[in-house]
Amino acid sequence: MIPTNGLNHLALPVKDPEQSAQFYADLFNMEITSSSPEIAFLKTVGSTDMLTLNRSKVAVASGRESLHFGFIVTPDQFDAALRTIKEKSVEKVSEPGKRSIGRYIFIEDPDGYVVEIFECLSPL
Repeated sequence: MIPTNGLNHLALPVKDPEQSAQFYADLFNMEITSSSPEIAFLKTVGSTDMLTLNRSKVAVASGRESLHFGFIVTPDQFDAALRTIKEKSVEKVSEPGKRSIGRYIFIEDPDGYVVEIFECLSPL
């Protein structure tokens, strides 16, 4: 076993790192720490979570039941997220749903990655 202190980053191949970085910055309030036509780095505000977006011609194979990743939000943030998704005409993969521990919705980013927005009502 290798003990860790958490996940450092998630690296995704994308068509246009700068465009994808702007999507995550605008929608999720992520901070773009560095950006170029070849690679972009973003940080979740108030956290050490990093997203790395690398220029690539690799086709995305993402879906709700397969490859996807998610952001945790509070109940108020979830309600605001639904409004923002509508205002920005973000592509929805699902309508909002509910689990015993919170609501969720799946959306699609500009490259076709499925992103879950999850309202977590209980501590992880």
